[in-house]
Amino acid sequence: MPVTTDLVQQVLRLANEVNAFAKQCGRADLSQTLVEVAARWKETETTIVVAGAQKRGKSRLINALVGRPGLLPVDADVATNCHLTLRRGPVLSATVHRNDGDVEIDPEQIADYASTTGDPAKRRDVLGVDVTMDHPLLDGVRLLDTPGVDSLTLGHRQATVAILQRADALLFALSAQDQPVLRHELEFLAEAMERVQAVAFVLTKVEDSANAQALLEENRRRLATFVADAGRSSPGTAAALAPLLEAPWLPVSAKLAEAAAAQRSLGREDRAAKLQERSGMGPLEDYIRACAGGRELTRSATVVSACVSVLSSLTAVAEDDVASASEDGAEAARRLAEVDKALEELTRTMRDRRRHAVGNQFLGREVSAIVRARLARVRQPYEQAISELGTRAALERYLAQLPESVEQSIRAAWDDIVAEVSRLVGRALNEFLAALGLEPMEMDLAKLSMPTVWSHELQSEPGESAKLDLLREGVPAATMAVTIGMALAHLNPIGFLIGPAIAAAVMSRRREWEQVHRNQAALRRLVSEQFTQAAGEITLALEREVASWRVAVEETADIALAGQRKELEARRAELRAPAGRSAADRGQARRRAADRLARAGELTERALALRGEIGPAVNALA
Repeated sequence: MPVTTDLVQQVLRLANEVNAFAKQCGRADLSQTLVEVAARWKETETTIVVAGAQKRGKSRLINALVGRPGLLPVDADVATNCHLTLRRGPVLSATVHRNDGDVEIDPEQIADYASTTGDPAKRRDVLGVDVTMDHPLLDGVRLLDTPGVDSLTLGHRQATVAILQRADALLFALSAQDQPVLRHELEFLAEAMERVQAVAFVLTKVEDSANAQALLEENRRRLATFVADAGRSSPGTAAALAPLLEAPWLPVSAKLAEAAAAQRSLGREDRAAKLQERSGMGPLEDYIRACAGGRELTRSATVVSACVSVLSSLTAVAEDDVASASEDGAEAARRLAEVDKALEELTRTMRDRRRHAVGNQFLGREVSAIVRARLARVRQPYEQAISELGTRAALERYLAQLPESVEQSIRAAWDDIVAEVSRLVGRALNEFLAALGLEPMEMDLAKLSMPTVWSHELQSEPGESAKLDLLREGVPAATMAVTIGMALAHLNPIGFLIGPAIAAAVMSRRREWEQVHRNQAALRRLVSEQFTQAAGEITLALEREVASWRVAVEETADIALAGQRKELEARRAELRAPAGRSAADRGQARRRAADRLARAGELTERALALRGEIGPAVNALA
């Protein structure tokens, strides 16, 4: 559908009317939201935000789009409250924006300032990093790489939601090599739809995934279930989320795109073209260009979404005002009683919050016990194998393959440990949230990398043979030689020669066995030290992650409970306000509230009609 002048005028007219209505209702905060959205109308660049959970391949995707692998950090997430912007410029450059001013940096240093693993001193107070480069895809386009939207990374999610106020379109990344879309990602999308209408799903890492199509279908199913569940509790929410069901899905592979670029640099154009086609980057690039060309369409959708969100808030307030000013006061009393009861229950919940959190303090100890038990089971076969090594040659062969074997065993144990810890901690923290009446969170340690736990000490060779101990070995050997020689001398005169030879052979074998036992002990000590080191490093890494989970969950709970209290107290104040008014004043207040409610309904109807007209056209950009 072409964007007509009439459609644009309808959208802008609606925004102006909703803005004036919000001011009339005394909601300057909602009016400011619309002002900020509308102020972007004349911007010449189309802003496309790339969002998604950690390890979904966002940064590598952007690097592949602009043909610069390694430009943006891919091994760690974007730092909290920070974003990375790519726009077109004559040369490659990077500018760090901080609270105390801007500073130019070498693009090779971007990770130091914008990555969660960067230099803490450098990334402090960084608001964002602006990168310019001369690439045709960036003509009229600004790409934003954002912090991950994982449910436990609360600051990341809030920062990304805030950035969406400036977005014309959203590319939401999911991976073909990870789990399907999780609930916290769907909840983020529900928030995103209040701010931006042009949403496309990008399924990354399809190069090695034989189940990419099955995973795509599972993602669609989960999305449909989420929208349906939202519809049962709030029909309005379901209508707002319905466009997600028609949003385009774009499977891509940054890895294949990088391979195509490498082949092209070698002059192998045919091979490069095939890899580029398999990468799926072409349709994604076409979508980005379509968003740039359909700038007015995507911005119309964004403005309408903002209008719907503002009107929803104004409608809820008007409904309470109508009830509170009713003639008999019955409806207002009923609502007030509900609010008072909810506040009493919330007060009890907040009082019990600390008690419910006590068990969370011991999660670290339980994690440590899991690690020790798992690694002890893995170590047992090594102890048994070492005890069965009977020769120096066998010991040397075993030691040669020991470092790699231990590393593989610990990596296998890591996967089991992570799964068990995820179940344990997820269950404990979600029981804590359930006790507070809050929604559960999906917790997954898959994004956590295993710490380096193997050691070069395992490369050591078995010790050399010990020197001859004359007192412990020499005297017994001489005695044995004399005794055997005298015994054999009665049978044969050469017995005195055979005796020392036999004694030497016996003592040599004895020394060999003692050396084998010493080497076995040394190997056992090496393996024991290795697994002890592994247990320490793994426990520390997991305890840190679990502590972050616990803090994030408890902070999320505190914020949610505080938000509930603030909302309930505001509603109670509104419902109590008319109590001291005369009947005439209540009647006048009721009529004003009814007028506001009717006006909100009229504007909402127009907004939804415009959304229904614009939505299919936005999805058709792909």
